[in-house]
Amino acid sequence: MKSRAAEYWVIAILSFGALFFIKLAQNVSTITLPGGIGPRTFPLITFWAILILNACLLAPIIWEKVRAKKAARSEGEGQTKLIWRIVPYIPRQTLIVIIMCLLLVFLWRYLGFLVVSFLFVTGASLLLVSAEKRSIWRSLVLAGVYTMAIYLLFVYVFKIPLA
Repeated sequence: MKSRAAEYWVIAILSFGALFFIKLAQNVSTITLPGGIGPRTFPLITFWAILILNACLLAPIIWEKVRAKKAARSEGEGQTKLIWRIVPYIPRQTLIVIIMCLLLVFLWRYLGFLVVSFLFVTGASLLLVSAEKRSIWRSLVLAGVYTMAIYLLFVYVFKIPLA
C-alpha cells in the first residue's frame, strides 16, 4: 500500500512538472532548423512523452481498482475503506534521486554538462541497481556512453550548445 502511494506521488509530481515545462516551452522561439526541428521540439517531445508514460502507468492502476470495486459490489461485500494520507511514504532512494537532480541543476553552471551528467548517471546507476548486479565499471561505461550520446545529439543534431 505504501509503495502505491509513492507511485501516485511520483506520477503526480512528474505530470505537474511536465505540464509546467510544456507551458514554458511555448515561449521558446519558433525558428526552425532544416528538417523542421526547432529549439522547442525536444522539450515538447520529452514532456509530452512523460505525460503519456504517466498515463500508461496510471491506467492499469485505475482499471484494477474499478474491477475490484465491481467485484466487491457483485459479491455483496462491504465497501473498501480508502485511507488517504497527506504525507506519503517516500522511499529513501526516491529522495536521494531527487536531491541528485537538484544538485545536477545547481552544479551544471559551475562544472558543465559533461562532468555533471557523467557524475549523475554514475551515481544513479550505482544507487538504483540491485547489489548483486552493481558494477562500478559498468556504471562508468554507461555514464560515459550516455553523456556522449546526449552531448552529440544536442550539439550536432539539435544545434543547441550545452556549455
